[in-house]
Amino acid sequence: MAKAGQLKSKVDVLKKKIETKGSSMTPLRQRQTRKRLKRLQRAHRTAAALEARAAKRAKPAAEGAAAEPAQ
Repeated sequence: MAKAGQLKSKVDVLKKKIETKGSSMTPLRQRQTRKRLKRLQRAHRTAAALEARAAKRAKPAAEGAAAEPAQ
């Protein structure tokens, strides 16, 4: 799975493209682009949540691992 930062940059690029070329696109292309944007945004939210959850789990494990060798 892609990182949240990579997906965010794709979302930003696509938003900019819609802003600049949106009115000149055919209706079909506009629909396709909006659909792709929604999918990328959903993937970004999912990736960010997964990364946050992984960091949350890794933090207590790292603290516990660091405490054991000290004993």
